[in-house]
Amino acid sequence: MNEAAVTRTRLGFLSGLLFFLLVLGVLLWGLWQAMVWATASNQVPVNSLIVQGEHRYVSREEIRESVLALPEVGNFFTLEVDRVQQQLQRLPWVYQASVRKQWPDTLRVYIVEQPAAAFWNEGALVNTHGEVFEADRRQLTLVHLSGPKGEAHKVLEEYRRWQPLLAARGYDINRLHLTPRFSWELTLNDGVRLILGRDDLEARLQRFMNVYPGIMGRGQVAYLDLRYDTGLAVGWKQDEETENDQKRGTKSDRRA
Repeated sequence: MNEAAVTRTRLGFLSGLLFFLLVLGVLLWGLWQAMVWATASNQVPVNSLIVQGEHRYVSREEIRESVLALPEVGNFFTLEVDRVQQQLQRLPWVYQASVRKQWPDTLRVYIVEQPAAAFWNEGALVNTHGEVFEADRRQLTLVHLSGPKGEAHKVLEEYRRWQPLLAARGYDINRLHLTPRFSWELTLNDGVRLILGRDDLEARLQRFMNVYPGIMGRGQVAYLDLRYDTGLAVGWKQDEETENDQKRGTKSDRRA
């Protein structure tokens, strides 16, 4: 190959290399510009929010306001779905939230509400998993459970065991209470209170169901104390009212 041919070959190679580098440079520059544009504040805000899942107690407006409270919502590309998920799960009635981005500017949110099982103590609720949470209770009609802190799961578990036993005989639990000494008391829908104590609980419930139908004047029964090896003690409403009147009278005397 003569020198002129070698020179042309070298020039052709160099021209091809330069062209390749030029094209690569243009592509890299374009990619960089796209990244700058995508990450620039407020370039592509989230413009659409789609809420799915059953939500009776948390409103779409609450969900929308919770998402809009995030400053990152102004940029679809930099918004992290985990951040949105954490924000939504702070709402009182939201148990779980899953979030997905949908090109070019949409967020899809799937909401699972708290599965409320009962009222817990004075102002809280307990869900079906035995977890305590705080939310608006005004729309609900649930059994009232109460007890020491950290015992919600245990109280709910006992309610689930005892309610079917009583319901089979026509009784329903309105309140179930675990005292600080871990003694059990429950109140039926008709207002009768059962003092069960700490031991042989199911046997004592069975004794109540066996004996109570035979008690005369059941409408005047205030409570039944079942903390006996055999039998039970009956407290009457009239006696309880008299006792309460005496207590109020004693307090009045003290104030006087």
